[in-house]
Amino acid sequence: MKKILLSLVTLFAVGAMTAGASQAVFSASADIPNNVVTAGTVTLVAHNFTENKPIGKIPSSLTPGAWTPEGRAELYNTGTVPVHLYMYVDNVTGDACAKTNLAVYTGYAGGDEHARTVLYNSLTNLTGSANRVQVTGNPPFATLGPNITQVIWQKAQLDSSANDWYQGKGCQWTEYFVAESL
Repeated sequence: MKKILLSLVTLFAVGAMTAGASQAVFSASADIPNNVVTAGTVTLVAHNFTENKPIGKIPSSLTPGAWTPEGRAELYNTGTVPVHLYMYVDNVTGDACAKTNLAVYTGYAGGDEHARTVLYNSLTNLTGSANRVQVTGNPPFATLGPNITQVIWQKAQLDSSANDWYQGKGCQWTEYFVAESL
């Protein structure tokens, strides 16, 4: 029993010396202050730049198959993050809307402004936010970066299948552009 007790005392003494030795180690610390996280912003500004935008600003009397003059607008991402850009129409009213087609061309401001073409068969296919279409995602714009302007050229057509019933009928709509962060 004495040997066991003596062994325990020896182990306790060695443990105490080890603990005392670890307290004698040098140490230092450092900090990194002022960590901040700020959420980015998504802001989109639309400018009409031609006398033909909005479409119909210059009155036109379309016959079946005829197009309005092209209208040009610019969509400018004034936010701090890249976005995908979508388009849809709403407030669609008039008897000729089912026979109204919309062509959309897009590209870089001051560059190849007609670099990508999107043609919609009918304006009614774009009606409502559930029917929005992406106008970025393909060249020239995979995304619309901060401080970048995307040009939108548009023209409308009275479909060639419009018959005599559509004479004198019209169509009116509001275009909506939506920017969403990636």
